[in-house]
Amino acid sequence: MAESVVSFVLVKLADAFVKEVMRLHGVSKQVEKVSRELTRIQAFLKDADTKRIVNERQKQWVKEVRDLAYWIEDVIDTLLLVVPEKKPGKREAIKRLFVKTKKLPAVHKLGDEINQIMARIQEINESRVTYGITNMGEGIEGEIRQPIQRLVPTDVDEPDIIGFDEDKEKIISLLLDEKTTRRSVISIVGTGGLGKTTLARKVYNSEAVKQQFDMRIWVTISQQFQLIDILQNIAEQVRIPKPTNLSEHQLNNLYQSLTNKKYLVVLDDIWTTDLWPLIECIFPDAKNGSRIFITTRFLNVAEEADPISVPYKLQFLTEKPSLELFLKKAFPNQNVNEGCPNDLYEISKEFAKKCGGLPLALVVLGGLLSRKPASYVAWSRMKQTMNWVNDGERCFAIINTSYEDLPFALKSCFMYFAAYPEDDRIDVHSLRHIWIAEGFIPQEENKTLEDTAENFLEDLAQRSMIQVTARNFDGSIIRRRIHDVLRDLAIEKAKECNFLMTCSKIDDIQNCSETRRLVINHGIDKLTPKEKELYGQKIASATPNLRSLWCPWDVPNFCQLRYLKVLNGSHEFYRGSKYKPEKFGELSQLRYVKVKLVVESQVVLYNFQTFIGGMRFLQTLNIWPSNFDCDLELPDCIWHLKTLRHVMLPNKGRIALGPPSSAELINLQTLQGVTNRESWEVEGVPKLPNVKKLMIRNQFKWDTITTLLGTLEHLTGLTIEGDDVPLTMIDMSSFPFYHGLQYLNLEDSQQPSHKNIALDVTMFPIHLTMLILKNLQRREDPMPVLEKLENLRYLRLEGSKFQQMYCHNGGFSQLKILHLQKLEELEEWKIEKGSMPMLQELLVYDCPLLRVPDGLQHLAVLQELTWYSNGDETKNETMENEIRSICKHVLSVKVRNLG
Repeated sequence: MAESVVSFVLVKLADAFVKEVMRLHGVSKQVEKVSRELTRIQAFLKDADTKRIVNERQKQWVKEVRDLAYWIEDVIDTLLLVVPEKKPGKREAIKRLFVKTKKLPAVHKLGDEINQIMARIQEINESRVTYGITNMGEGIEGEIRQPIQRLVPTDVDEPDIIGFDEDKEKIISLLLDEKTTRRSVISIVGTGGLGKTTLARKVYNSEAVKQQFDMRIWVTISQQFQLIDILQNIAEQVRIPKPTNLSEHQLNNLYQSLTNKKYLVVLDDIWTTDLWPLIECIFPDAKNGSRIFITTRFLNVAEEADPISVPYKLQFLTEKPSLELFLKKAFPNQNVNEGCPNDLYEISKEFAKKCGGLPLALVVLGGLLSRKPASYVAWSRMKQTMNWVNDGERCFAIINTSYEDLPFALKSCFMYFAAYPEDDRIDVHSLRHIWIAEGFIPQEENKTLEDTAENFLEDLAQRSMIQVTARNFDGSIIRRRIHDVLRDLAIEKAKECNFLMTCSKIDDIQNCSETRRLVINHGIDKLTPKEKELYGQKIASATPNLRSLWCPWDVPNFCQLRYLKVLNGSHEFYRGSKYKPEKFGELSQLRYVKVKLVVESQVVLYNFQTFIGGMRFLQTLNIWPSNFDCDLELPDCIWHLKTLRHVMLPNKGRIALGPPSSAELINLQTLQGVTNRESWEVEGVPKLPNVKKLMIRNQFKWDTITTLLGTLEHLTGLTIEGDDVPLTMIDMSSFPFYHGLQYLNLEDSQQPSHKNIALDVTMFPIHLTMLILKNLQRREDPMPVLEKLENLRYLRLEGSKFQQMYCHNGGFSQLKILHLQKLEELEEWKIEKGSMPMLQELLVYDCPLLRVPDGLQHLAVLQELTWYSNGDETKNETMENEIRSICKHVLSVKVRNLG
């Protein structure tokens, strides 16, 4: 971690603007010397890291280096705070800048502070020999790492379960035991990393279990659980209003929603005996074989929930499945029996044996070795460097070794996972943007920072340090989770080096004074305004060097956090609030801003819009829709920021104007929630050469949008909204992104009219994988055209007026997901055998006239069919029974009422 901080500081010292300011203040020679000494120290840090140091004195030396790097970073950022932004290429402007700022106190003491830094560097260099950090270039740092192998898109959710087939069948038999009619609790008990959740999910998703229960509910429990959150989660899954408190009336609503239902409720990862007495009352016992299914590490938790049922104690893997799981991770995307070279087979058995049958240790160690050369020398060296310990600490020792093996930049990225709650499925788009804003992602030749960040995610996934829960159709990671044992490691490492800390109560703030990143747990977001104000004052005063703040509510006085780069939270602007929106502009160092705006008036919002222009280093701006239907506009100065990479604005109501014609946003990659400008027609469109995702609404002339699209070479995702979306006007084949566009969403905001839009397959890019057509002005069946899109994986049709659909043999050869929504006049749908051979998910929503499709049984790999009808409960039950009789192979069939 210290090396990555030093690297980041060296990049800052090399910045041309910083160097010029230092030169004008007469300290450039000292700064150059600081840079040289830091480069030398960086080399020794690499050596210390390579040798996996455990000596406490050496650890102290590394801490001293890290604190020094933080100090230098503070000095540089302080200088940037008092120095106004220069105009590029204007040397005279810098000189004028010098005249204006040289007498400021912060600048005046710059030379003295740099001299103090040099003295501290000298002390650290002298102590290095004493601490025994003297040799460079030894160890395994020079080893060649294996190239990242992107895992196939099906490798998501939990790791493949190996060796638990017998356990799975036994648990299913307990859940389905007809002799036990009472509402019993079935428990899986076992140590962390043993695969309890993986096994439970396999059982939960098994066809036998799906068919036997009317209702299935899955709830993940955290160590610091909030009972109301658990109850709201259950209510959401049974489709009733969420309870707002723990009153008897609201608990009874939950109870009644489960009455007369044969239900299965999974409570995953319970840590204490406190939960069951609190939650037991909402689960009725109709003597119909309903089950509660829990996973826990603790036997007393299982016995508290049901003293009669015998807990199922999950055992460690035996030798054969252990080796199989290890090889599966060490040689990904290869046949388990053939992927391992002969000379590595015996040492693989040794590695597997060392893991003691613990699945998490096996997948992490296998993932670690998958990044090493497949040679006996490299694997033997790895074996010698590992700290093999007693069984009780084996898993943590193995994952710690895998952490220590991470490249320096990747260690910072991994520690960021400590910011997220247990079992949280994280949107990695935001995560990548934060990594970039923090400066963790190095610039690589011919790659965007986002591409490198994606490779970092793939590297962590291949090492099994994270679990992929969802991938896009192009194979890129959308969401992921981290095992709680690995999360514990991230928390420990982050706390150890003051990288990041989390707070659960106000007293925790005092222990976070040296941390660079602070996360306020969402479990405390129900504070009173007075308590929030006190919390905010504590944050502002106790954490002056904060670089990142995650908070679910606004923090009064947070403008005092002048070094802040990442702001992730919700901010309320209203009369009488001590949080003033104009103060936002004082945080000039912000790179990443994600806020939910709750405003009382347009005037207050205007103040926010005006002062947001002070964020001169802004990279990502993500504003959530507010509960106030207001007109959001951004100051034009935002659109002239060369640093801007991602802009995501509300797409409801009247949305913001896009960049002016004069804007040249060479780094902008995402632009969502804007309209075209009238001035584009006269002055030309803005220059957005690297935009990849565009969501734009037509407000003026369509010609301006088509002109803009003609300049976008790298576009992969496009959403266009507006009146009379001109499908026939837009010749997609003429645009430079024709071969690269993967996502297309065309939405006509007018009500469907009587005119008819002609469709042709050439209108759509040839590599399109996702297509959404909303309010398509068409009365003829679109399927004969759309089914010819050979790469289409996702299709959503909404709000059109056609009455019949026909899907032909061979059509939609790659389609996996089909959503049909609000097709009010659709009556008949025929599916030929051989059509949609890959379809896995079908959703029908509010298509009141549509009958059960003719040929539905031909969808051989369909796994999930959900039909939202406006019929009564009897009609829905009849339809569900009809579908089940036709499609016995479909695992999940649900017919639900729209209400």
